[in-house]
Amino acid sequence: MNRVLSLRFLFALAVALVGAYALYASLEWPFRTALFPRLIGIPLLALSLLEMLLSLVSAEKEREGHAVDFEMTTDVAPPLARRRTLAILSWIVGFLAFILVFGFPIAVPLFVFLYLKLVGKEGWVLTLSLTLVSWLTMEGLFNRLLHLPFPEGWIFALWS
Repeated sequence: MNRVLSLRFLFALAVALVGAYALYASLEWPFRTALFPRLIGIPLLALSLLEMLLSLVSAEKEREGHAVDFEMTTDVAPPLARRRTLAILSWIVGFLAFILVFGFPIAVPLFVFLYLKLVGKEGWVLTLSLTLVSWLTMEGLFNRLLHLPFPEGWIFALWS
């Protein structure tokens, strides 16, 4: 068995185990609580089992090259690419910090606002309207309609 194919199989096996565990763990949960893990776990398990099967079948055939040729861009200088990568990683870490400090309902609109104004350099109308949409989604859809309360952030936990 080819080394690449064995890694492909092992990765699919690991993903299948995660999907199977999500389904197993949700067996005793109430329907509404178990809905999300089941909606994600069933396709995850099915697709990873299919990937395992395909990796076993393709292991018997010798293939030359890859299905998709991957090549790093040559248009961007490596220092610029590193700066861009660090910038987006910083935004991701910042978003996670916002979630911890403020909680999801405040972190999402705050992140949308800051990203659109600072990085996107968008106008006030677009920035405020998308921030409002993100807040309405968090508050209206998740909190009021689906009744999915998010844990409060550290700041609000200190005040309680």
